Amino acid sequence: MTSISELKAEGIGGPLQVRILRKWKHDVRQYETWYLAVDRFGDAIQILGQRTNQSYIESVFNVSECYIISDYSCPQLDKYQKVLENEFYIDVGLKSIIQPIPDTITVPKSWFRFVSKSNLIQLGETPPYYPDFSGVLSKIRDCTKANREPFVLLILTDESGSELAINLWKECITNPQKFNRASLDHPSTTTVVAVTNLKPSTSNGALRHGSSYATHIYVNPDIPETTSLITLFTGPSRPIPALSGTPSTLYNMKLKNRSDLLDKTFIVEASIKEFHFQNSWYQTTCPICKDPIFRRGERWYCSAHGLIENPTYTCKFTVTITDTTDTIPAVVSETASRKLLKSSLQKFISDNPLTSRNSLPYIITDQKEQTKTMCIQMLRTSTTDNIRFIIIDIQESRMPSETPVPTTPAVPQMTRMRPDDGTPEPSRPPRPVARTLTFTPPGPPPPKNQKRTTK
Repeated sequence: MTSISELKAEGIGGPLQVRILRKWKHDVRQYETWYLAVDRFGDAIQILGQRTNQSYIESVFNVSECYIISDYSCPQLDKYQKVLENEFYIDVGLKSIIQPIPDTITVPKSWFRFVSKSNLIQLGETPPYYPDFSGVLSKIRDCTKANREPFVLLILTDESGSELAINLWKECITNPQKFNRASLDHPSTTTVVAVTNLKPSTSNGALRHGSSYATHIYVNPDIPETTSLITLFTGPSRPIPALSGTPSTLYNMKLKNRSDLLDKTFIVEASIKEFHFQNSWYQTTCPICKDPIFRRGERWYCSAHGLIENPTYTCKFTVTITDTTDTIPAVVSETASRKLLKSSLQKFISDNPLTSRNSLPYIITDQKEQTKTMCIQMLRTSTTDNIRFIIIDIQESRMPSETPVPTTPAVPQMTRMRPDDGTPEPSRPPRPVARTLTFTPPGPPPPKNQKRTTK
């Protein structure tokens, strides 16, 4: 039996035992049906059934089942087809021999190529493959593009504590084989989400990550990484991410123009001087239309969508922050407000139903004038004449504590050698020495041959 690692581009491969794990189509090349297959050694490869062979291959292959494949070719992948690290794929068709076999534990039932957030950034906008990412679900939001096309925003936190925002586009969220939205609604426990084949892009110079045509979403997959993440995030101490950005001061940030601030992150050591909000420090909105909603009796009511079981809560307070160089006003992002609350706003209000909308809770105000490490960006809505800032992340200050310097140096103890045996003589306290100064006013000059005397 041949293994995937033994295959070569444009070579002749023998019978290959694999399990089909995923299936997808390109949003433009609808005549191509792709599969991800894994062999007993845990190596993966792309399999294609296209054009004349497409419908036949779709009728033969079923996801999660095992097969022995013979009589296939191994063409080179082009840049629009490639999602794995392999440079070639397996092309199958009407002449191929595809034999279904009973399920076997010798072939893995899952396959991922996980990377961390820092590795994603290093891979850049044109990676050699589309990697996978796994993390604990921090947030999910249904969004709409400018053209009214829906998409879903996922925010996942990896094992280092770093958050990654992922946009799941329409071709992903509308395919139930790829994404099950209901599985992520109001999770009661720590939820791990694995997202496959992330596609990078840039927006206004910033690197973004979204779904590709091959992306599949797995909730709490049965893999060791899921257990590790749940243990890590439910243990006594959650991971604290290292904030990334350019060290700076508030004064230096204020000196920069809009083009120098755009899509840049600055790290400052600053403290919150004041909190500001009008009427209410948080807002309650409809999860469907995002409009503000109001109480009707004991429940929330949206004029467009009726009674709302689970409203969306959003912080809307601002702060004045200061460091040793300057003071600026800043908006507080949802991530930063969650750090200040030490909880999501949804959970905080659920746990504290009597929370007042008109006064900030003590857990937030107690952090006033405490030095924090803050990640700050310019708001995209800023103009050249009106630059505004937002705190996108915040954590305890990472500056080392200073050792107090004594104001009076200690008097060193001195030892003298005894003249008889050479052993040290114990130090003695210094004896005060009194000196008397006398001053004789000048008198008439002395006669010749007489010396002036001084007492």
